[in-house]
Amino acid sequence: MDKTLVKICLIYLFLGAVLAAGYVFPGQFNERIEEINERIPLTLRTFPERDFQLGLDLQGGAHLVYQADLLEVEERERGDRMMALRDLIERRVDYFGIGESLVQVRGDRLIVELPGVRDQQEAVEAIGETPFLDFRVLADEETLREQEEKILEIEEALGKSIEEATLEEITQIEGWEAIFQDPFVPTDLTGRYLERAQLNFDQMGRPIVSLRFDSEGAQILEEITRDNVGQPMATYLDGEQIQVANIQEVIRGGEAQISGGFSIEEAREIARNLQIGALPIPIELISQRSVGPTLGERSLEDSIIAGVVGLIMVIIFMVFYYRLSGVMASLSLIFYLIFLLFLFKVVPITMTLSGIAGLVLSIGMAIDANILIFSRMKEEMRDGASLKDALEEGISRAWPSIRDANITTFLVALILFFVSSSFVRGFATVLLLGILVSLFSSLIVTRLLIKSFENGFLSRKKRIWL
Repeated sequence: MDKTLVKICLIYLFLGAVLAAGYVFPGQFNERIEEINERIPLTLRTFPERDFQLGLDLQGGAHLVYQADLLEVEERERGDRMMALRDLIERRVDYFGIGESLVQVRGDRLIVELPGVRDQQEAVEAIGETPFLDFRVLADEETLREQEEKILEIEEALGKSIEEATLEEITQIEGWEAIFQDPFVPTDLTGRYLERAQLNFDQMGRPIVSLRFDSEGAQILEEITRDNVGQPMATYLDGEQIQVANIQEVIRGGEAQISGGFSIEEAREIARNLQIGALPIPIELISQRSVGPTLGERSLEDSIIAGVVGLIMVIIFMVFYYRLSGVMASLSLIFYLIFLLFLFKVVPITMTLSGIAGLVLSIGMAIDANILIFSRMKEEMRDGASLKDALEEGISRAWPSIRDANITTFLVALILFFVSSSFVRGFATVLLLGILVSLFSSLIVTRLLIKSFENGFLSRKKRIWL
């Protein structure tokens, strides 16, 4: 590689590292940028102030474990039902507005992690409700008439219409609950009879939700529609009305559809909600644990200290044993950490205590490729090879060992990611990214740094390389 090209690559590399460092540590960089903007008539953009996403064990929160009752669900459907239940719980934890909340399925158990949540009881109440689907029709004429009469009596007592009265005034009147009484009454048709709910399209290309009931549900649906032709029928999920449609004719065969001028995403959402409610899976809270923010903060501080100490010890070893090559490897290691932390923010990766353990471990692993290369370089230079030839030969001979070691470690980390719990998964995630970035730092960054000395004065001083 031409030396001019090496210098250009190094310049771009340093610029990239500076930008990445500014994104990782925006506070310090933004202060300098603001000082420059005040002195020079330029408006340099500052870096976005964005914190690392911290997991449950680092910022505290709630850890809940639920047991699902799958006794009445067929074996082949259990996986799908648990996934559907997980989707529902994920929507419910959105109530807390926590982007890094984690909901996982482990067999017949549901694990919910809510970092930053302090009101654990509220979280339990919001998550623990079992979804329930049912279909309702209008109450009989006598009931509706009694409700209308009661409303008229309330308005007469108020001396004004319901719309003109305040809620406080209404609640002072006896029997005020009639105003808010649901005109729809439950039927025998519930989600337990629903076999399938899916997104579909009508002849005009508008999204609809197709429903299919089992034989018992089909018979109930036929009886309901026969008795209520021309009347509305409402669909409720978790006691909340999600759709009202008029019954145009008697529905036979257990096939029905819901249409309402909604978008594709809304129709897909309704279909998913119905599918979830079709076979409610009762869940029972079997474990709950709170992690205090003080404990998490102390764990984070200890982890950072361990990482800094580990980094310093690795640098001391490399410089002492490999001299100038070790200095280049240490610079490469700093590049490695900057780019890795940059990825943690950009992806973003939720950092857990096990993930930081993986980061500390990866510091040592990131340098092992350099050690293999430098050991080969020493042998070549002792045999009289130049720095350039020793570097190329060292990389060539060390590459099979580097490749095999990293592939096996990558596969192990991949297995851990897919089959382990959340805490181990954090470790695996960091390890996977660490392997990829370490190969870049070892084979490209370190190589460019050493090649910048080729044919120079220092390249002929073999003592500083050996």
